[in-house]
Amino acid sequence: MPERTMFYWAKMYTMQINPGDTYDKLKKCITINILDFECIPVKKIHTTYHLAEDETGHKLTDILEVHFVELPKLLDKEIVKDENEAIVQWMEFIDAKSKGVMEMLAKKNNDIKKAYDILQIISKDEKARMAYEAREAEVRDQLIRIKSAREKGIEEGIEKGIEKGETEKAIKVAKNLLKMGISIKQVAEATEIAVEKVEEIRKEISN
Repeated sequence: MPERTMFYWAKMYTMQINPGDTYDKLKKCITINILDFECIPVKKIHTTYHLAEDETGHKLTDILEVHFVELPKLLDKEIVKDENEAIVQWMEFIDAKSKGVMEMLAKKNNDIKKAYDILQIISKDEKARMAYEAREAEVRDQLIRIKSAREKGIEEGIEKGIEKGETEKAIKVAKNLLKMGISIKQVAEATEIAVEKVEEIRKEISN
């Protein structure tokens, strides 16, 4: 596993430049291994490696950073773990065997809650997943339009246009999700529209 990791890290690092490019174009590369087996003979659930001098520990460069996150070590009672530490919570979320555990972790960590909410939506059914992907595509398209406008020097009124465009797209997606039978709460989470507003939209399409 260490050799495999370094192979792909090296590939990712060297692919950044083309013949004739200078070395200053090279950027830091980080490799993260999330493993369902024990690999590193160290009593830690998360180990991090850099390129450093053997005796003094002086770091030669920060271009290299390798992480190993070993899920089975969560069960090792000899390893001290802080349940409030973000890395531990993420490991427990990834390795969760029940919905209850995932919901509990989502309450503790806002970033995990975002991931859990998205996971709930895209795992619902094909229609819900397609609607979510459509919304994400609309967001990306909107960002491209904004970038294009800025590059052409069209600055006046852009912020209002962004806000109006995003709101209109979100309402459109919300209507589609409601028509598919998705709950008001899930629609609110998917579109980031207030529950009260989603209720208004539901009443509007019901009339």
